[in-house]
Amino acid sequence: MATLLSNELKAVVVADNFLDNPINVLKENCLTVQHFDYQCEHKRNDSGEVYGATKPVILQFTIRVNSPRHARTFYRRLISNEHTCFSFLFNITYGANERMSNYDDGMVVDGYVVHVEETYSTKVDEDGGDKQMLLNVTLQVRSVIYLGRENNFKSTFVE
Repeated sequence: MATLLSNELKAVVVADNFLDNPINVLKENCLTVQHFDYQCEHKRNDSGEVYGATKPVILQFTIRVNSPRHARTFYRRLISNEHTCFSFLFNITYGANERMSNYDDGMVVDGYVVHVEETYSTKVDEDGGDKQMLLNVTLQVRSVIYLGRENNFKSTFVE
């Protein structure tokens, strides 16, 4: 289980496949991850290759929603019953043009949105706003591609 313990930006999720256009990630499309949790277990042979079927993997994450447009994206994907990609990027930095300039690690998760739940916080945020919308999203995962900084990708497929 991964939990963010500080107010520093540690992880963001983009409702798209990061590998399709990695240099064009806009800051406004990055949603701050408050919490995420998943367990992916599979067997490996002596060479380290994955074999056999894995158990169904459920990924749950909570994000802070910047605008109703971002919330609609998740509800549309819930209603569509089609698999879709979400990109999780860790320790992301932005350049002067509000586009991603660097990240430490990441993962692209392909799966089905099976549950979306809204919660509201009455804490005052940094901008002085008094309400903050959080989305709790549950995905049934089809595959995970782990991303390294030097384009070293590792894929795990869930059958």
